[in-house]
Amino acid sequence: MMQRFFQSVEQWFGASLATTATVVYWLAMALLAHRILSPILRLRMEMLAAGLRMEQGLILECPACHRETVVHDKQCAFCRKSIELPWSLKFWHFFQLRRRPKWLHWLRWGVEGLALLLFLALTIAGFIALGAWRPEGSLHQLFVGAAILCWVAIGWFAGRALHLGLGGPLGRLRDAVFAFAATGVLSLCLFLADESRIVPEAVLWRLPVGEGGMVRVADKSLSLPQGLVGFEYLQIDHELLGYHRVVPMAFLGANRLELDRGRVEKWLLDTLRARAQGYSERGLSVRSRVEQFMVAPNQEYEIVERNRQVFFRPKAP
Repeated sequence: MMQRFFQSVEQWFGASLATTATVVYWLAMALLAHRILSPILRLRMEMLAAGLRMEQGLILECPACHRETVVHDKQCAFCRKSIELPWSLKFWHFFQLRRRPKWLHWLRWGVEGLALLLFLALTIAGFIALGAWRPEGSLHQLFVGAAILCWVAIGWFAGRALHLGLGGPLGRLRDAVFAFAATGVLSLCLFLADESRIVPEAVLWRLPVGEGGMVRVADKSLSLPQGLVGFEYLQIDHELLGYHRVVPMAFLGANRLELDRGRVEKWLLDTLRARAQGYSERGLSVRSRVEQFMVAPNQEYEIVERNRQVFFRPKAP
């Protein structure tokens, strides 16, 4: 039902939907690349700065000499006058007012590196499961792009909520709520992306119907009583191996018109039908089925398989 609705939407909006989907998709890909590369670059710069013994700090204008000095102790770096700071300010800027130990740097870099590797692994796994590098249609591309945007937002908010740097509890709680909300939107986008995939189909046979209800099958003719044609086929399935095949066998009208087969193929199909019960106990399902359809004269029809279902439809002009 939803797949037909999505097909109608794609046909209705046409090129404008394709343009919007392309813009959203590539914007999401650019933001995802930024979300992955930006932490790598930041960690690299922090490691270089630590190697050069560069530290971030607070700059204060000395009340005595009115020069700007870096606040690391209680003295001005120029006039050596004592500088007293309120305890509330010292508590608020605790890390900027003292040098951080090396173990704290390595702990934060290690945690952030592991988190980045986890994010990258989940991103690759999601791309493989979703097939995000080869969108199937405009709507699928649009929903995949929206899902990538949600994934980037989850990485951003979760990183802010769980990082080991500065940040208050209320801000972390807010970011956690936003990450949770983005997860819900991501689930919806993944569902819609899966539903908007183009369903693969295979044309099994093309059947022209002539005057007087005569149908042409290869180089033979078959008369149809009351415009009713039957299509007999063999359906072979193996659920464990994921194998599925539909083999056309015959067309039914005023009489049964069997399709020509080679000797080896005919022997194999007859063996499968004769031993269907024994094969079913081993997981191989062999079923003989007949589908009947009403046809009109001077029309050409296609026998199509989609979603393991066989149906007739008029051939598109």
